[in-house]
Amino acid sequence: MAAEARPDIAPRTSASPGGHVARPLARPDWRQFARDHQLIGWVLLAATVVRVIALLAYPPAFWFPDSLPYIQAAVQPAPYSIRPIGYSFLLLMLEPAHSVLFVVAVQHLMGEVMAALTYVILRRHRLPAWASTLAAIPVAASAYAIQIEHYVLSDAFFGLLATSAIALMLWRPRPRIWVCGVVGVLLAWAALDRSQGMLLIAPFVLYLAVARLGVRRFLISAGIMCVAFVVPVLAYCAWYDQTYGSFEITTSTGAFLYSRVATFAECSVDKPPADERWLCLSTPVSKREYTSWYVWAPQSPLAHGPAWEFSSQVNHLATDFALHAIMAQPVTYLRVVWDTTAETFLPEQDTNKSQPQYMFPATVPESLSAIARQNGEALSYGLSYNGGANPNTRLVQPYASWMSFYQRKFALPGPLIGAIALIGLIGLVLARRRCGPALLAWLTGVALIVTPAATADYDARYVVAAIPAFCIAAAMGIREIDYRLRAAHRAR
Repeated sequence: MAAEARPDIAPRTSASPGGHVARPLARPDWRQFARDHQLIGWVLLAATVVRVIALLAYPPAFWFPDSLPYIQAAVQPAPYSIRPIGYSFLLLMLEPAHSVLFVVAVQHLMGEVMAALTYVILRRHRLPAWASTLAAIPVAASAYAIQIEHYVLSDAFFGLLATSAIALMLWRPRPRIWVCGVVGVLLAWAALDRSQGMLLIAPFVLYLAVARLGVRRFLISAGIMCVAFVVPVLAYCAWYDQTYGSFEITTSTGAFLYSRVATFAECSVDKPPADERWLCLSTPVSKREYTSWYVWAPQSPLAHGPAWEFSSQVNHLATDFALHAIMAQPVTYLRVVWDTTAETFLPEQDTNKSQPQYMFPATVPESLSAIARQNGEALSYGLSYNGGANPNTRLVQPYASWMSFYQRKFALPGPLIGAIALIGLIGLVLARRRCGPALLAWLTGVALIVTPAATADYDARYVVAAIPAFCIAAAMGIREIDYRLRAAHRAR
């Protein structure tokens, strides 16, 4: 006797408007999905293992002088005069866990999400699975990125915001208007997370201009994106003004911009006004200190001005002094920016040697207690955020030795980053009218490394957020190079 069909396991169907029963809805074929994406699956699994080892090796986190101010702004929300505190908003969202280790684990997850987004957007643009996976490997496996993710710092979140904005914008050939609004909000959060993101809006508006939207839709899309970007930034400035009486994001811009020009500025050429001459340097250019010395050293002119070096008064004077120097010596300034940007692509020995600071240490790193004492900050904020548990970094063997070995083998060297960026540029040139998606990714990467070079200095940690963008552009560039080579072969 034939078994009767059970209503509770009847196949799903859809009815047409005429009442006819359509064919059963197809169920997702997860096995086929796993086969199609097994390469990126293995890469992300390996990346997860490495990140778990990092969590075991150095609990609960690495600490930096900026870490405690970020935590303080999360525990007692208030703007910070030296850095924007967009990262503190994330810390505030994660605060109910009362665990710094949880924060770092989330940041490690962000690194993997960036790799997955790199893969997904390339597959969306019809690149094969192997090529998309290859482009995601530097994002997923770079030891410098993993080490930065282990800091209580804004960098991992900043990279996720920038990469998410690229993925959303490139999901469709012509992005929807609401997507442009969401991207504007993400870019605003990135700018408030790190000042390095303040110019990120420019590549996205340019992409809309070349996306063939038509004049009307371009104006609407770009307008909504810019409004969504500007409104949160202005709201933050109003909050800062209410707190400190100065309508800006921070009052440290002048100090960092002054440090940028202090290595070459000559008052005999720049001729600054009388109220700025206390910033002049009598030391010959060839004997001046490195850039960041002029921000933090007690001997810097900034430390002996009419007010605190991060006050509104000094900020405006230092900014004006720097702008006078740039306008009087534009060629020198551009050469300095060019040289600083080029450090991104050079071997470590040819840079300002900031990479060793971002290595997995072989000994117990500096404790949060020591950092708090050095900077006159209250350790109590770190204790409170960590649920009262000791937040000082511990070193656990053999995991720490494994991470040190991993970093020696899987660090992303500057010349390789340069090759990735160059391949993306070549693809742009060859693609010409079809270059829109690659153009957005490549210019985003460029903006992320040029902005700190133009306003402060090179630092190895500033490069990490640019890697996903450059890898997306390079993968698209390789496809374009391959297309051209095949076309030339057929023509012959």
